[in-house]
Amino acid sequence: MRIATLGPKGTFSEEAALVYQQRTTGRAEPGRIKFFSIPECLQQVESYKADRAVLPAENMVDGIIGITFDSLIEFHDFVKVCDEVHVQIKYVLAGGIKSLGEVEKIYSHPSALNQCVHNLEKLLPSRPQIPASSTAEAAVKAVEEPSAAALCSPRTAEEYGLNILHANLADYPNNQTRFFVCGLTDSPPTGNDRTLLAVRFGENRPGQLHEITGYFAGCGIDLTFVQSRPYKVRPQEYVLLFEMIGHKSDPELKSALQKIEQAVRASNGWKKVLGSYPGQNNHTPRDKTRQQ
Repeated sequence: MRIATLGPKGTFSEEAALVYQQRTTGRAEPGRIKFFSIPECLQQVESYKADRAVLPAENMVDGIIGITFDSLIEFHDFVKVCDEVHVQIKYVLAGGIKSLGEVEKIYSHPSALNQCVHNLEKLLPSRPQIPASSTAEAAVKAVEEPSAAALCSPRTAEEYGLNILHANLADYPNNQTRFFVCGLTDSPPTGNDRTLLAVRFGENRPGQLHEITGYFAGCGIDLTFVQSRPYKVRPQEYVLLFEMIGHKSDPELKSALQKIEQAVRASNGWKKVLGSYPGQNNHTPRDKTRQQ
């Protein structure tokens, strides 16, 4: 199975891809995982160059990964969420240097920095924290710059030959990130499904969010989250994101979606089903992937 995921090599996204390979095919195949930006991952699936894209979607501490949802909205005509993977997140501070006293700057993905903000401030107050496109890119910076350290996973530190200067930096224990698996079609019903929906109203009026959630409540649909993202082509306008329990083909959910379609069209807006997919156990053991 060819998988596109967030690169470079050594990210938590690669770990999620390995978990997904192991779960679906019975073996992990690192050589069949290629690395791109998040929008490029979806382009790889759209152009049949990858079978799946594995994208970070939501961290339990830092919230949703906005660019993933924005990209799914953009590519919704071609690519759908078809599965999910949960990965336990553990952060270490690592570098080519030998001691914490030598650290002058810290690189990492902004979400990772946010997940460790309090412990980093206690450990290394006033050290500059510099955003990187991924924790793996941060590790590359730590290799290249003698005074730099990377906030990354133990696996990434090992991948890039870095010394672990401090372990267990996450502010909250049992930290997890959920990853979306995306393909050209979403998944058939399993009886344990979730559906992701994007809605934009063309004309704003009071009570629209209440109206939408009322359709779900009236049909007995349990919402698991409601989020908003800026609408990129119009300032101060937003796209609403709903995740709910159920498959888009379930009669109750199908009825709610039809009512929402009528409501948003009446306002010159739109709705987009971004995928239906099986809900997965959110306690995926990380040690299994490290052994592959």
